[in-house]
Amino acid sequence: MAGLSASSAADRARREGSLVTPTLDTRAHRPPDYAAESSAMHRLAQALTSSDGAMLQTLSDMALSLCEAGSAGIGLLETGAAGALVFRWVAVSGACVAAVGTTIPTADSPSAVTLELASGQLFSFPRRHFACLEHVSPEIIEELAVPIPGEPEPWGTLWVMSHDGVHLFDAEDRRILTSLANFTCAALTMTRAKPDAEARAAEAEAARNALALAEARKDDFIATLSHELRNPLAPIDGALTAARKLATDNPAVLAALGIADRQMRILKRLVGDLLDASRIRHGKLSVRPSYGLLQDIVADAVTAMKADASNGPHQLHVTVPPYPVTVHADAARLTQVISNLLTNAVKYTPPGGDITLSVQAPDLSIASIRGSSPRTAVITVTDNGAGISPSMLPHVFDMFAQSASARGKAQGGLGIGLAVVKHLVAAHNGTVIVASAGEGQGTEVTVQLPIVCESTSEPVVTATRPMASSRILLVDDNADTMEALATLLELEGHEVKRAQSGPDALSIVESFTPDIALIDITMPGMDGLELAQLLRLRAQCSQTKLVALTGYTDAASRFQTDERIFDCHLTKPLSLDDLADVMRRS
Repeated sequence: MAGLSASSAADRARREGSLVTPTLDTRAHRPPDYAAESSAMHRLAQALTSSDGAMLQTLSDMALSLCEAGSAGIGLLETGAAGALVFRWVAVSGACVAAVGTTIPTADSPSAVTLELASGQLFSFPRRHFACLEHVSPEIIEELAVPIPGEPEPWGTLWVMSHDGVHLFDAEDRRILTSLANFTCAALTMTRAKPDAEARAAEAEAARNALALAEARKDDFIATLSHELRNPLAPIDGALTAARKLATDNPAVLAALGIADRQMRILKRLVGDLLDASRIRHGKLSVRPSYGLLQDIVADAVTAMKADASNGPHQLHVTVPPYPVTVHADAARLTQVISNLLTNAVKYTPPGGDITLSVQAPDLSIASIRGSSPRTAVITVTDNGAGISPSMLPHVFDMFAQSASARGKAQGGLGIGLAVVKHLVAAHNGTVIVASAGEGQGTEVTVQLPIVCESTSEPVVTATRPMASSRILLVDDNADTMEALATLLELEGHEVKRAQSGPDALSIVESFTPDIALIDITMPGMDGLELAQLLRLRAQCSQTKLVALTGYTDAASRFQTDERIFDCHLTKPLSLDDLADVMRRS
C-alpha cells in the first residue's frame, strides 16, 4: 500500500523463519464455536451505539476471548509527528494492555508485512526479528495479524499474540480474526462517516452523498450481522427442539432446556429486530391483510408476551369487546405490534407492576351504527413502570433510539421495536402515539387502526392439518445446522437424507427421490442456486419441491433468477410451521 514498503521485511522474515503463515493450514484446528460467536456478535451489536474507543475495545476483547490469546489489539494507521505513517495501538487487551496508545513505525513491522501481503499472516517469535516490538513484554511466542480493510486504503490491523506457547494459532483463529476485522471496517466507516460529512458541511452535495454512503454501509452491515447471527442460531434452536422431544420424561432436563429456550427466544427476538430494521430500510417489510378476529390476534400477542416475560410477576389486565370483531389486517404483523408493546411494558415495569391492554372497536352487527360509526380499532397499552423523559419522548420511534436507563437493562434490546411498530401501524393506515408524564410515571401507547369490517363469509380461522410424513433431502455445508434440523425432522416422522455439498446431493438423488429438498443458498463451491438448477434437470426430481434456506433477509434481490428455480424461500432458523405450510401447498 502507499506509504508502506514491507517487501524486504517480508523476505527477511521468511529467511529468518519468523513469517510462518503456511503453518496455519497444516495445523489441526478446532471446530467453530458458533454459540460463543453468537454471544460475541450480540455484544458487538450493543456496542454500535457507544464511542469509537469503547467499540474498538469491545472488538479487541472479543478477539482475545474467541482466539484464546494472551494479548489482542487493534493498530490503526495515522500520520506521526515526523509526518511518517505509524500504527497506533488504539485498543489492547490481555497481557499487553499497558501498551495501549503505543505507536509502531510502519517500516519493518509485522503489521506492515500483513498489509503489504494483504492477508492474515502468522509470525513466530516476532520480537526477536522486529525491533519495533522490543517494548512488548512478556515474550511473544506467536503473533497472528489480519488486515482491517477500508476504502481507499486499509484502516490498519487486528492482531492476537500468544505468550505461553500452550495455545498456538490455527486456521480457525484466522477465520475469526478476519470476520472481526471486516466488522471493524464496517463499524469504523459507519461511526466516522457522519462526523466527516459534517466537517464538509459547506459542500452540501458532497455531504449528502457521504451520508447516503454511510447509511448504505450501515444497512449492509446490519444485514450481514443478522445473517451471521442466524447461522449459529439455527442449529442451536433445532437441537433444543429435538432435545425437548427426547426428554419428555425427565423434568430436570426439561427445566434446564426451558432456561436455554427462554434465552434463545431473547436472541431470536434481537435478530428478528435486526432483520426487520433491514427490511424497513430496504422497503421490504410489508403487510398481507386477510380476514380474522381481533380477539384471536390479541390472545396470540398476550400468549407470546407471557412466554417471554422474565422480569417477574406482573398484574396484566386485558379488556376486549364482548362481541366478535372482524378485522382486515395482517394477523401476524398485528400480533407483532401488540406483542412488542406488551414486551416493552414488561421490560420497563418492575415486578408486581400493573399493565393494562385495552381494545375498543365498534359492533358492526348493530344496524343503527353500521353506516355512520368509524370502523376503527383502538388498542391501548398502559403501564406504571419506568416512563419516558420529556427529552426522549420525541425520539422513541427513531431506529436504535434508547434512553440511558434502557441501555442499562440486561434485556433492554437494540432500540428497534417501536420503530417496527410505527412502520407496521402506518402500513395498516393507522397511527400510534406514545405518552408519558416523565421518568417513573409510566407509559401509555395508543394505536388506532381503520381495519374493522363487517363479518365476511371467508373463514377467519383455517384449520391446520398435521404434516404428512415425507421424503426430505437436506443440503447444508454447516454440519451442526444440518444434523440438528435432520434429527428434528426425523422425530416428526420424516425420512431424511443428508448432504453437505451440491455433488453429495446429486449423488443421493440417483437412488432417493425426495418430496422436498431444503437447500442452503450460500454453500461454497456449488452454491444452492446451481444445485437447484441441476436438480430441475433430473427427471426423478420433476415433482420435488425445492426450498431455499437462507439467513439473509433480501434473498430475492441477491439471487435475481432463482424465483424460477425455487418454489419458495424460508429463513433460518427454520420453523416447522413454515415448512408444514410449504409441504401442504399443491
